[in-house]
Amino acid sequence: MTRLIMTAALLLTTPALAWARNADDSVQGQFYFFTGPIVSNTQYYFNPACYGMVFRPGQPLPAYCNFTKVGGNNTGFGGEVLFHKGGGVGVELGYAGPDWSFSGKGSAVGVGSLDATYHFFGNWSRRKVEPFLTGGYTLYYGERTTTQSGYNLGGGLNFWVGKHVAPRLEIRYQGGINGFHGYSQFNYFVAFRVGMTFR
Repeated sequence: MTRLIMTAALLLTTPALAWARNADDSVQGQFYFFTGPIVSNTQYYFNPACYGMVFRPGQPLPAYCNFTKVGGNNTGFGGEVLFHKGGGVGVELGYAGPDWSFSGKGSAVGVGSLDATYHFFGNWSRRKVEPFLTGGYTLYYGERTTTQSGYNLGGGLNFWVGKHVAPRLEIRYQGGINGFHGYSQFNYFVAFRVGMTFR
């Protein structure tokens, strides 16, 4: 399932970006990648090695049994085609995991989305700071080809330090992950993302 979604994303993004690059200034293509912490759905993790152990009343737990706060990470890439006055469409493929190991064990979720986007100040703006909004359909996927439809909403800023490159700051809300109860730690999540945008 992961290969199918990645292939579809590349097939949709590559021709669109190539067409945008060859079109006039009313159409613009952008590509970006990102990574960042998930700042919601933080859970406390109890070491499974301690399950079933019996302690006397008042006896402290061994240090390795203590609850540990677990957050997560959201990493991926995407592309957008912007039309006249900054409106456009985009596709994105990413990963949401319970830690920074990228092992995918147990509770990682694949995230693919098809979005509408709006970049303020239009295309090819000479402004150094470019705010944007985005949102649309999200497909979550996991083990054994499990999938779930949901949605996403977000916004952020591109800081154009050159004509073709910009550091990217974004906050993104991903909702509707209800199909993964018992598999993923997430039923929704909010991620603060840092990346780079190229055009």
